[in-house]
Amino acid sequence: MMYRFQEEIYSCIDCGKCWDVCPVNMVTDGNRFTPQGKIATLAKIVAGEELTKDEMDNIYLSTRCGACDDVCPVKIPITDIIQYERELLAKQGREPAKTTAISNNIIEHNSPGAKDPSKRFDWITDDLDIAESSEIAYMAGCWVSYSQQEVARATIRLLNHAGIRPMILKEEKCCGLFLIDSGHFGQAAEHAKKFVDYIESLGVKKVIASCPGCYLVLSHDYPELYRELNFEVEHSLNVFKDMIDKGILKPEKLDLTVAVRDACPLRETKDVPRSILTSMGVEIKELFDGKQVCCGGPAGLKPNFPDIANDIAMLTVQSYKDKADMLASYCPFCVHHMSGACESKGEEMKIKDVSVLLAESVLGDHFTKRNNL
Repeated sequence: MMYRFQEEIYSCIDCGKCWDVCPVNMVTDGNRFTPQGKIATLAKIVAGEELTKDEMDNIYLSTRCGACDDVCPVKIPITDIIQYERELLAKQGREPAKTTAISNNIIEHNSPGAKDPSKRFDWITDDLDIAESSEIAYMAGCWVSYSQQEVARATIRLLNHAGIRPMILKEEKCCGLFLIDSGHFGQAAEHAKKFVDYIESLGVKKVIASCPGCYLVLSHDYPELYRELNFEVEHSLNVFKDMIDKGILKPEKLDLTVAVRDACPLRETKDVPRSILTSMGVEIKELFDGKQVCCGGPAGLKPNFPDIANDIAMLTVQSYKDKADMLASYCPFCVHHMSGACESKGEEMKIKDVSVLLAESVLGDHFTKRNNL
């Protein structure tokens, strides 16, 4: 009996290129958890056969960062196959308990960590000019709202400085990326429908998102899970780059050397944050010789395998300390995960979001003082 992805898996030429770029394989011994090994177990999962502990762990030892997809010479959709394996294991009642719990948190509480919904907008301060109704809406996302509130404030202040008064989505939800990464397509589709219908009911024509995950899910996954959207989705850095190019935002020089912590969902547009940093006169150093290496946190790796996730985070921390004053990030989950990893290992880390650096550059001391109030 043929099963889904069988031909693609059989096309593997054993070149090992995916082994070399996988962050999990970089920090574990014996090539036990390679991308090639992850997809090799699909036939057993389809048949409902028992998996060894290593085989089961390997399915969930993936951030679905896409590095393996990018280097596969025969174009095997490795991260799609991992997602399908997780879908089957969930339906068979075999997924990790923490994965089920986090999925339920998103459905029931609208955030992966079951945070208090009434505190989602605690980042709003009196000086932010937010419209009651507008064709432009700002979506902070869970990690910015609850963990890196200065990113939201920097974004709104920059938009205000450019003459834009965005509205917030008062019923903002988690985008549901974790549901998608875990193969919970039914739940993700229902979640997408509710959120899209709500946004469209407000008359919004454009949603500006700070989080790369939110941006990718709304713009790419929601149309597949539900239908084409009646509004645009834009990542905040794309908006800021356009404003800088048009002379609407005028950055002043910051005397800094930074290493850029790239966001996996936006790895194909890595030039955008670099263009913004260059406009501030910031000297840029590349981590990992410009290759993409995930922070190690997403898609359930952090909650299910915290030690391995922390070891992957340290690859970034150790690399930047050899090269730059600090890290410049544009992914709040990278910051959340790496901050926790540094805390657990007693390491210091200097890191700022590109939006925050841009606000310091454009708005100067006024922004810095306001943000420290």
